[in-house]
Amino acid sequence: MTKILPARLKGTPLAIVEAAERLFGEFGIESVSLRQIRLEACAGNNSAISYHFNDRAKLVRAIWEWRLPELEKMRRALLDRMAEEGTLADPQAILRALILPNYELKDAAGMHRYASFFRHAIRWQQGAAIRQDALYLTPASSEAVALFHALRPDVPPDLLDYRLRHGCCMFFDMISERDAAIASGVAVEPEETFLNEGMAMLEALCLRPAL
Repeated sequence: MTKILPARLKGTPLAIVEAAERLFGEFGIESVSLRQIRLEACAGNNSAISYHFNDRAKLVRAIWEWRLPELEKMRRALLDRMAEEGTLADPQAILRALILPNYELKDAAGMHRYASFFRHAIRWQQGAAIRQDALYLTPASSEAVALFHALRPDVPPDLLDYRLRHGCCMFFDMISERDAAIASGVAVEPEETFLNEGMAMLEALCLRPAL
């Protein structure tokens, strides 16, 4: 169902970006047509997407360019708090700094549509490179990843990055599954229990010794 948008937002670049995030998150990057996105954004002009973004790769990039400044503020606040508390070498604190800002981005219904988008985008053939190119918008992410690497200097950084990327995708799958259960009225475990389980899972997956 097409989202009802305020008249001032219909067909705007922001409406297109928001529509792309929702649809990419629900169906995947390559399973959504640009026409579907245009209709979801209430853009009457058939060439609206090609005019503003040209193709789906530029749309994915635009979503990250829209979201990363907000994520930067949240991640920076977490890192500053960790510095005050002396937890810059604590695995759970580092993983939370990497993951929680993504989790905290919710829509009006409390659903984690950015996390749903992220899990598809980072698995997409071009997604990881697009995300890497946009990291200049979030130096706090680079700092958090450096802290993560420092936890296991015996494990090659590329392997740690590989584990973190796939571990995040798996955790975001869990978030999307939990959101779907909530939307269907199915009972779920308390949020803090869910997050603690997710962080413990990521620590076990990402920080084990290399084979």
